[in-house]
Amino acid sequence: MLRRNWIGILVLALVGTVGFGAQIKEMPRTPIKPINQPSVVDINAAPEADIVSIGIERTVAKRIVEGRPWRSKRDLVTKQVLTKEQYEKLKNSLVAKRPKKS
Repeated sequence: MLRRNWIGILVLALVGTVGFGAQIKEMPRTPIKPINQPSVVDINAAPEADIVSIGIERTVAKRIVEGRPWRSKRDLVTKQVLTKEQYEKLKNSLVAKRPKKS
């Protein structure tokens, strides 16, 4: 009788361990951001290399630098420098600060 109780307890412990182990889920991994990547780039003041570093092609970055000053970052779409899709991807990384008047 005592042996049956121990076997029953052992079986229940094994089933419980397997059941609880199946419920543990791995935490989702967050993407790693590069340390040296600028988070926001001013299209009126940043060098061409900084504009390229956020994912804009070098030729487009050159057009952005040559077209300065921009009134707003939305001008990049209205002046057809960026497509709407490109702008939607990059709009959180761009800012257009107005140059100081001398």
